[in-house]
Order: sequence, then C-alpha cells, then structure tokens
Amino acid sequence: MPRSAISGILRTCFLEEDFMMLSAAKEKRQHGSMQVPYSYYDCRMPDYFPGVPLHWHGEMELNYIKRGTGYFQYEDRLLTAHAGDIFLIQPNLVHAILPAEQESMFYDTIVFHQNMLIGGYDDRSYMEILQPFFSARRRIQAPISPEHSGYAALSASVHQIFRCIRENSAVSDLLLKSELLRFFYLLAASPELCTDRPAMPAAAENLRPVLAYIQEHFADPITIEELARLSHLSKSYFMSCFKQTFGLGAVEYLTQLRIKAACEALRSTTRSVSEIAYDNGFRNLSNFNRQFRNKVGCTPQMYRKEFQNP
Repeated sequence: MPRSAISGILRTCFLEEDFMMLSAAKEKRQHGSMQVPYSYYDCRMPDYFPGVPLHWHGEMELNYIKRGTGYFQYEDRLLTAHAGDIFLIQPNLVHAILPAEQESMFYDTIVFHQNMLIGGYDDRSYMEILQPFFSARRRIQAPISPEHSGYAALSASVHQIFRCIRENSAVSDLLLKSELLRFFYLLAASPELCTDRPAMPAAAENLRPVLAYIQEHFADPITIEELARLSHLSKSYFMSCFKQTFGLGAVEYLTQLRIKAACEALRSTTRSVSEIAYDNGFRNLSNFNRQFRNKVGCTPQMYRKEFQNP
C-alpha cells in the first residue's frame, strides 16, 4: 500500500465524526526554557509525522502555513489550511492538526507563554489587550487569510517573528518579543478578527479531568461508571455530555486513543503485534485486529510494513 494511501486512511480515520477527540489531553511537553522561553517547530506533515492529535496546553501557539494544504481542528470546528494562512491557537484550546489526502503541508510553529511578553500583570496594556487573548475570553478568527483586511500587516509581522527565531540569538530574541507584541497590537486594531468568546458550559469543563485520566490510563481497563464519577456527573448525563461536546462517545474515544498508541508502537518498535495490542489496552488479539482495520483501513502487519519499509 503506498504512503499516499496510508495518508488518506489516516485522514478518514481522523476526519469523520469519530475523529473529534483522538488524543485530547493536556500536553506534557515543556515548551522552551528559562533561557529560551519559546519552542519553534519546522513542520512537514505527513512527511515528518502523520498528524498532531487533539490536545491542549497552557501556552499560545502561532502557526504559519508555508506550502500545501491540511486541516486544523479547534474543539468542534474543522478548518481547511492553505498556504499563507495564519492560525493563532489560544491557551487551553483543544486543537489538532491533520493531513489532507495525498498532499503535504509545510508550516512554522512557535509556542510561547505570556510571561515572555509582559512586564507586569496590572498595567492596562496587559489587562485590556493581552490578557483577553491569553485567557481566550476574546476569540481570534481562524484562519487569518489573505482576504482579511488586516492580513498584509499581520503576515509581515509573522514572517519577521519566524525570521527572528531562525536567527537564534539573544539579540534576535529581543526583537522577537517586540514583534510578538506588534502582532497582538495589530490583532487588537482589527476588531473584525476578534470576537468575545462565551464561556464553556460547566458540564463540559467537568470533562477535562476525564480526558487527562484516559490519556494517563488508556492501557488499563476503564469503565463508563468510573469516568462518570471523575466528572461528577450521572452516567447517562456524562455519556450525553461527552458525545455532545466532542462528537463521539467516551468508549469510541478510548478505542481511538489505544489505536493511535498502537500505531506509534508499530512504527517505532519491533515488539510483536500481540504484545502491542495487550500493552495498549486490548485483551483480545482478534478484537484488536478488527478495531485496527476498522480505524486505519489495513492490518497491523500491513501498517508496520509500510512505515518500516518506506
């Protein structure tokens, strides 16, 4: 099976109704350090990786699409990404980046914390401009595309941001901070790109610890009753709330998370298929093979052969 076909299968797996929460837990990766308070990623999808599964983190994330086409998922919205588009992902927003069928997407990403930009938490520029963006009280248009009136200035600012990052020096970091502040100034001066965002329903907020728990324990036996207790909701309301919020049931989400982990193990290890199945929560090999084929479109053996012998 050609790599393009695998890409198409992954897209189908991720983008149908049951793609909604493939790995939506808080990201554990630390972005940046005390000396370099941001992380930069030069991304090529699916060449470098098959996709970025759903997750969330406490930092701001700025993406610029250099070439190709792909998809960004913001919670329940699926957005097509084209060359030149800008995607600013606000802190704690559940999101994913997914491949388009038979096409690569090249993009730059910077992930940074608000502490990189602020001098104090009580000055009016922070309270009135930056804080609403970082708290996600103010939603930012996605994508910011060439047809938007403020695009030219914002795009020039984004190019300067990534130019500073690639220079990779203390001096360029100083200019980077200045350019990030300029980017938010341009956003604030473009009201058509920003809208006040309603708060997430309280019941949906109760699901965050459930997602984190599933991410941590997906290889263990997990019951709906157990997850409902974690959410402090009744079993029936938990099931309804999970499906309404994320577009698929909790059991389906758990299965997809297990399949994703199995895919990673098939690509990167030489362990047997039965070992991988057991280590990722499947206690029955035939059930694992059936679920894998249903989600990925081929057997585990075919999948491993494709990625280990490109």
